Amino acid sequence: MKEKIEKLKAAQAIYAEKNEFSPGQIVTWKDGMKNKISDGPFVVIKTLDRPEIDQEERPGSPYYRENLDILLGTFDRDGDFVFYHFDSARIRPLSF
Repeated sequence: MKEKIEKLKAAQAIYAEKNEFSPGQIVTWKDGMKNKISDGPFVVIKTLDRPEIDQEERPGSPYYRENLDILLGTFDRDGDFVFYHFDSARIRPLSF
């Protein structure tokens, strides 16, 4: 149980790390924070002054009232450039 508690604390600390994002920046998931099917990397399209709130999910869903405050672009399986809204607390700049 102690190991699980330490992992929970570490995950919360990763989630709480703040990053600044700007259009054109290349980003990816923070370790252990991926909650969507797209793997990335992504390009920042824009940050939202007022977050979109997912209101379609029910209270028992992990997506319920998710804070979607950044718009990211990537390629879908067909190679088309598509945009998705994400919770920026789950995203980090990609280092090269």
